[in-house]
Amino acid sequence: MKRDWDLVRWILGEAESRKGGYPLVLTIGQYNSSHHKLNIGERDFDEVCEHMLLLNDAGLAEVRELGRTYTGSVGVALDRLTMAGHDFLDAARNEKIWKKAMKTVGEKGGTVTLGVLTQLLGALVRHEFGF
Repeated sequence: MKRDWDLVRWILGEAESRKGGYPLVLTIGQYNSSHHKLNIGERDFDEVCEHMLLLNDAGLAEVRELGRTYTGSVGVALDRLTMAGHDFLDAARNEKIWKKAMKTVGEKGGTVTLGVLTQLLGALVRHEFGF
């Protein structure tokens, strides 16, 4: 699986839009506590689960895996965004800036680390604000 920055941005936005302090849950089974269900539409379940776990790895969100079988994850719960997650989302929120960042990434080889993407978004935001 390749990292998908558009999916990362979408998951962060979905998590931020939820109210009430309940986790954002994606599962193939039952989750018996209060929660917000993540509707992934046509997206691949395993890919979304893995990207939610990457958010935890990167320190952008606190995420728990709800279980695993030999075929993969049975679900994940995103408990909260971290300050770094909110900062990344704030930098990535503007559609014009996001598209410009993704275009730049594509022109420079198509892959980028979180640190480089965060710096690129920050530079574009600063430019937009006239800094």
